[in-house]
Amino acid sequence: MSAAPAGRRPSEAPDAARTAAVRILHEVLEKGAYSNLAASGARLPASMAARDRAFASAAVYGTLARVVSIDAVLSRFSRQPVARLQPWVRTVLRLGLWQLLWSRSVPPSAACDTSVDLVRRFAGAGAAGYVNAVLRAAARAGDAAAFPNDDPSAPADVRAAALSVRRSLPDWIARRLLDAYGDEADALAESFLGTPRLTVRTNLLRTTPEALAARLADEGAAASPGAFLPEALAVELGGRPVAALPSFREGLFFVQDEAAMLVAHLVDPAPGQAVLDACAAPGGKSTHLAERMGDEGRVDARDAQEGRLGLIRDNAARLGLSSVSVAARDASEPDAAGPAYDRVLADVPCSGLGLLAKKPEIRLTMTEERAAALVPLQARILAAAAESVRPGGLLVYSTCTVLPDENGRQADAFLAAQAGRFEPAPFADLLPTRLRALDPALEAQAAAGRIQLLPHRHGCDGFFVARFRRTEGSPR
Repeated sequence: MSAAPAGRRPSEAPDAARTAAVRILHEVLEKGAYSNLAASGARLPASMAARDRAFASAAVYGTLARVVSIDAVLSRFSRQPVARLQPWVRTVLRLGLWQLLWSRSVPPSAACDTSVDLVRRFAGAGAAGYVNAVLRAAARAGDAAAFPNDDPSAPADVRAAALSVRRSLPDWIARRLLDAYGDEADALAESFLGTPRLTVRTNLLRTTPEALAARLADEGAAASPGAFLPEALAVELGGRPVAALPSFREGLFFVQDEAAMLVAHLVDPAPGQAVLDACAAPGGKSTHLAERMGDEGRVDARDAQEGRLGLIRDNAARLGLSSVSVAARDASEPDAAGPAYDRVLADVPCSGLGLLAKKPEIRLTMTEERAAALVPLQARILAAAAESVRPGGLLVYSTCTVLPDENGRQADAFLAAQAGRFEPAPFADLLPTRLRALDPALEAQAAAGRIQLLPHRHGCDGFFVARFRRTEGSPR
């Protein structure tokens, strides 16, 4: 079986890394915590060496990303159904199987022995023999645990079941990807299992990408140019928490994927304009809009979750931006102020499947029913946002998913409902040169006023963006 890189080998105290990893996994898998917050560094011991921190992070993300496949293997070697295992035993077995089957840095004996030590600590000595037996059986099976390859001639349900186990996806996601992307679904699903790249957005009001890269190097982090945007840098932290970097605290950058960065480019605000970000928390796009406007004008950042407004304020303050105003508002209800904005961004709540590499727990928390329920909410937000756009102004709709129901079909439905008031706003001229070189087919999409970014094609999160222009003189 081919194995995915697991990061660096842990240092002379690997059990510290595994102990931290199993605690975080238990919080995410058994208590519903969020992996990107849990593994961000705050929950790892401050004294942990950078190499151990990197191993713990790789173990957390690797186990979460492969959990559907892991459980399929576990069900073959465990006498008890996976759902009936004691929670700590289940967590330790999942981490152990990830090390056995996908970690290139951990010998099988170490994966088994350290798992026995962990289960003794967290579940008691009585569980040690069971964990040892399950993992030793899986280790002996070796390549016999390999997963089925894709057979394009097989019936759709058979292909979906195989894709689900092979690429660690719930059945419904596997079905939806095959429906939308056909033979390309496997490559897309495989990209969700890759090690996510950390990208940061240079705050061009305070520094340049070149100066920021040099500063990051001085702080022990390696930086290189992003895939297609000039302000983007790909950063290798070597296990350091990003919030501990002085350059972060000084507001020289914001952690953001290039696909999310592209949204502000396509909103295309000008200094002095009035801009609304209708679903703004935590403020990544609001602050990027303000930066692109030279902090001149007004960016009204609104969000229905009052508890998250502080994140927008904190990020704007750290980045030194004064043009961002923050207030609570339900984006699905039209603003009483009417068409007051030159640019409106509706970055709507979505299924988030474009972020599976960075937020692998979405495999477990997002259901087909929840995804379906988001579609009418997105339509209401888009319709409400339209009422805030001045004649001649732009409305930009974006999601971080790859499902057509939330993306292209949503845009089509909006245009049909708003016939005579809104029309597609092409943006081929705004596509970055390097992105166009990566995939020349994007130019035709952009010429129609929309674009779908996919991680296996474009090296970024899965994102959809559509632009609409309100026609001059259209009725309110």
